[in-house]
Amino acid sequence: MQARDFEYVYDTKAEKTVGNEGLKAYTRKVFNYMMASMGLTAVISYLILRTGLLSLFLRVSANGVGYTGLGTLVAWSPLFIIMYMSFSRNITAKGSKIGLFTIAGLEGASISLLVLYAGIHNAFQAFFLTAILFGSMSLYGYTTNKDLLGMGSFLVMAVWGLFLVSIFSIFFGGVGIWFSYAVVLIFTGLVAYETQQIKNIYSHFGGYGENADKLAVFCALNLYLSFLNIFTALLNIMGNERR
Repeated sequence: MQARDFEYVYDTKAEKTVGNEGLKAYTRKVFNYMMASMGLTAVISYLILRTGLLSLFLRVSANGVGYTGLGTLVAWSPLFIIMYMSFSRNITAKGSKIGLFTIAGLEGASISLLVLYAGIHNAFQAFFLTAILFGSMSLYGYTTNKDLLGMGSFLVMAVWGLFLVSIFSIFFGGVGIWFSYAVVLIFTGLVAYETQQIKNIYSHFGGYGENADKLAVFCALNLYLSFLNIFTALLNIMGNERR
């Protein structure tokens, strides 16, 4: 599930009119928000695994391991926050930052469950592989002169397809390991598109003001979600192989 997607036609003439230093500063702002979110997710996940708080989110019964009521709430809350942020017309830059970091904190609890399932060693491997994929595609999206709007629109539709499949699987049985591979491919491609969107937004709004700051948070949220989806999909793949 992606946050609201802000699409703009790539304008090379407009890009030439903006200062490179201003664009770099705006891009750094976006990635600073994203990295802060990733850091918060990692810290929350680590604390839950190290302090035994995992029992608050999981319960063990004769039927196996399942979510507690709190675990279910934590697992689904990020989706509702994303939907609110995406469709609310009155959300401010400050409100969007609160939403971003709230999502990051909640995802920390969910990630801890996957790390427990896949193992610490696999978690480190998945993280470094995700960082390589993310960094490579982000660099491509930032440096390419090719308009990625068409590719991005297709991939966003593919994300909605994955979302519908995941909802369908809740009622009619789980999906196969192919689903995790599809998530890796689709969200890896989205990283390039989302990075290029930073340049497009800057060319239209500049790097300062309420709208520019709010859109920077949304860009950071999209990149954060792409990184997280790639990472969790790789964890599922590795956890499946481990099992």
